[in-house]
Order: sequence, then structure tokens, then C-alpha cells
Amino acid sequence: MASLISAIRINASRTPAKSALIFVHGLGDSGEGWSWLHPLVQQKGIIKDADSINYIFPNAPSIPITVNGGYVMPSWFDIYEFGNPNAKQDEVGFLKSCDVLKALIKEQIDVHKIPAERIIIGGFSQGAAISLSTIALLDFKIGGVVALSGFCPIKSSIEKLHDGKDANYNTPIFQGHGVIDPLIPCSMGKETSEFFKSLGYHKLEFKTYDYVAHSTGEQELIDFMTFVGTILN
Repeated sequence: MASLISAIRINASRTPAKSALIFVHGLGDSGEGWSWLHPLVQQKGIIKDADSINYIFPNAPSIPITVNGGYVMPSWFDIYEFGNPNAKQDEVGFLKSCDVLKALIKEQIDVHKIPAERIIIGGFSQGAAISLSTIALLDFKIGGVVALSGFCPIKSSIEKLHDGKDANYNTPIFQGHGVIDPLIPCSMGKETSEFFKSLGYHKLEFKTYDYVAHSTGEQELIDFMTFVGTILN
């Protein structure tokens, strides 16, 4: 059951909840590491009726990471090389994490009665990769996707698994990337956006941010919240 998935869950303060935002962290982080999004959204006031949003920040399991010498840390899948799309990839771990995200989406639909088209998924780095690929694996439409510093490590597998799943071709996708990102080069983010467009996701917006490395900047976060607002407002 999705309720058994470890996550920081912040239920809407105004019930019943009308929307949900599921945001997936990156390598070595935790759900708590992104839970500040909740007060930030409240503070900025860009998203109307923000009190009616359920926030879910899932926690990755701790696994050995090959590129880090086998050091155990929170991760959604193993990484063999940074920034090399042709390196060996942990396809099994990656797709297992996509299933975790799908289960969290279903939890919001089945338990909290949130309409699928008012559920937004997203993430940073590994979390962005999982979120982008999950939309290509769904057979029902959701509200939108946010991918910050994202990539897709298993393009050929996602293309095969995606075949025929066109429910989200009109779903808005916001992809942001720092120009000076040393871990996931901006060029890789751009290639990822072109890949998903080639699958049929024509409402994908790719924006770059000067002087931003493997992190997020203030303007990127404002653009993120504005994007969410266009879907939920």
C-alpha cells in the first residue's frame, strides 16, 4: 500500500483537499530536504487556494552507490557514472522507483479522492528523472510535471514501455536546468526535453538559468510555482 511508503506528508489545512503535489528528492537527500516547498508556496501566494493542497515528499531507500565507491546513501537508483548517458544504468532500480511514484499518485486518487488532473508530480535531479519517466508510463492523465535538473538514463526502455500510452500528451511539463550544472550538464537536460517531445509530449517547456549549478535558483522556484498555479488556479 502507498501509505506504507516512507514520506513526509503534509495534508491540506483546508479540507477536503482539492489538489496534490508530489515532489521527489535527489541523490543523498530526503523528503524532509524539500518539505520547505510547503511554507514557500504559502509565503509567495502565487498559487491560489494553496491551503487545499496535499504535499507528499517521499523518502528514497538507502542503497550502495557505485560512483561513490559503494557508499550507502538515500537514492532512487544506483549511479555508475555522473553525466554519462552511455554508462551502465540501474534500469531495475529506476523502474521500481517509478512504480513507487505511481503508487503515491494512486493513493491521492483512491484515498484522498483527488482528481487525477489536479495531481502534479515533480522532483529534483534523480527525482526529476523519475517524474519525467513516470508520466510516460501512466495510462491516465494527471495535472502536470515539474523536472528540475532532470535527465532520462534509460531512454530506449522508456520508449518501449511508453508505446501506446498517450494519455498525457497534452499534460503541461516544466523542465528547468542550471546553465553551469557540473553533474547533470544543461545539454543533457536539453536532450532529455527533446526526447520527451519526440515521444509526443508537446506541452513541455524547457527553461535554463544562468549562474545556477546543480541546485535551484530563486527565479526557477518562482517559475515552478507559477507553472503549478496555471494548472491549479
